[in-house]
Amino acid sequence: MAHRSRYALRLLRREWLADILEVLAANPHQYSALLEEVRTNCCNSGDPEHNSGRRYIQDSVLNRTLAKMRELGLIEKDRETDFPYHTTYRITSAGEDLLGALVPLMHWTERHGPPLPPPPKIDQG
Repeated sequence: MAHRSRYALRLLRREWLADILEVLAANPHQYSALLEEVRTNCCNSGDPEHNSGRRYIQDSVLNRTLAKMRELGLIEKDRETDFPYHTTYRITSAGEDLLGALVPLMHWTERHGPPLPPPPKIDQG
C-alpha cells in the first residue's frame, strides 16, 4: 500500500495535472482553448495562491504536462489529417478514474484544511 501511495502522490505533485483533467472532463479541447481555460480557471479560483499571480501556466509547461499525461494514459491527442491541422485533447477512462479519486481528497480538504478566502471582488467601475 505504501509503495502505491507514494506513486499516487508523485503523480499528483504535477502542478497542472488536476487543472487539465478538470477542463478535459467537461469536453475535449483544442490546444489554445485548453490553455486559455486552464489559465482562466486558475485565476478565478478562491485559492489565494492562484489569485496572487504567482501561478500562471506557460505554453511550454502545458506542452510538457500534456506529453507526460499522454505517456501515463490519462489523456489522448487527436490530430486532424487535413490542413489546417487541429489537435484535440480528450480525457481517457484512466484520467476520469483519477479525477474521480481526487474528489474524496477534495472533500477531506474542505473538512480539515484551512478555510479559503472568498473570491476577489471584480470592480465594475
